[in-house]
This record gives sequence, structure tokens and C-alpha cells, in this order.
Amino acid sequence: MSDTDESPSRIAVPHKGDRLFRGDLRDWMNNACLNVMGNGDAYAYKAGYRRGAEILIDYVCQHGRDQDFLVYPIIFLYRHHVELMLKRIIRQVPYLIDSRLSEKQREHLEKHRLDLLWEDLRGMLPALCKAAGWDESEVQVAGIGNYVRQLSELDADSFSFRYSHSKKGKPSLSKNLKNINLRHFGDLMKRLADYLYGMDEAVSWLVESKAEMESEWV
Repeated sequence: MSDTDESPSRIAVPHKGDRLFRGDLRDWMNNACLNVMGNGDAYAYKAGYRRGAEILIDYVCQHGRDQDFLVYPIIFLYRHHVELMLKRIIRQVPYLIDSRLSEKQREHLEKHRLDLLWEDLRGMLPALCKAAGWDESEVQVAGIGNYVRQLSELDADSFSFRYSHSKKGKPSLSKNLKNINLRHFGDLMKRLADYLYGMDEAVSWLVESKAEMESEWV
């Protein structure tokens, strides 16, 4: 028997007293810190999914291997990043435009439909641009809509790259989908992620500025 054979006697097994979630002072550089950024670490969540996708794409591009396996977490991670970014922006905009989210918009925030989230944000853009003093024509509406449409067509509810089959037992992805170039996908998703990041930063700054101005009048 070779050293690489994984017979039952050679496999490390789970033990009753093992703790999955703990820190280690001796291995402190590998300790992940949670609940240190405030606001439920919302920034770490949205940035973490993007970084995870980028690291996996970089691995595939450097080594030229495992792409058939890593394609699923890569697309899921990037898609979830976009979902979190859209939801964060949507939650902040109403304050800037002196409005409130409708019941339907609140329902959309509890789901995973990128197309509906973009539709909601798209409807807010005219009022947002007016409040922010932006030229509405400079907002890349068509480009964002194009990317969201393609993501939604391939994965409507954020399940297609998490599960091989639907609850009804049907394949999650079309059999006609044969290849996805991960370098190309990553390059284009970086454009969308960068744009949404810029919009999020701008909206957050405007929210803070408005809150400061209002507090001065109290």
C-alpha cells in the first residue's frame, strides 16, 4: 500500500471534543477577526465574496487547473457580491431622495433576484441623480442592465451554481452551456464590481453628508 492510499486507518476523523470555531494564539496570523468593523461587518461580507472569486480566478489563471470545479464557487461568489452591493445601495437611496421603500421593494431585498433588485434601483436613479447633482446620462444604465440580465438568465435565484439540480430534480444549468472562460468572466465582472463599488461609496458619502447637515439644524 502506498503512502497516498487513503485507507480508513490513515484518514483523520472528527472527534467529539473538536471545536470548529476558535482562535489560536500560536497561529495568530491565520486567525480571522470578526465583528470588528461595525455594522455587522457588512463591508467584510460584500468585499469577502468578491475577493474569494478573484483569488480563485487568479489560481485558475496561474495554474491552468481545477477550472471545471472552481467555476461553480467563482460565479456564485461574484453573483452574491453583486447582490449584496445592489441591496446596500437600494437601502441607502431612499434617505437621500426623501422617500421610502415600497412593500414590493422590501420584499425584493429578502430575495436573491438580481433582475428585480436592479429594476428597483433603476427606478430610483433619476431622483438619485437629481439629489446628488449627477448627470443621469453618465450613469452606465445599459451596461449594468446588460450584465445583470445575463447573470439573471443563467442563475435567476442564486441556486444554479450552488446545486447541480433544482428541487424538482431538473439540472440547474442548460446542457447547451459548455464553456465559460473564467479569465474573461473575471475581467468583465471586475468592471461591474468596480462600478457598483464607486456608486456605493458615493451614495454612502452623500448619506453621511446629509445626516451631518441635518444634525446641525437640530
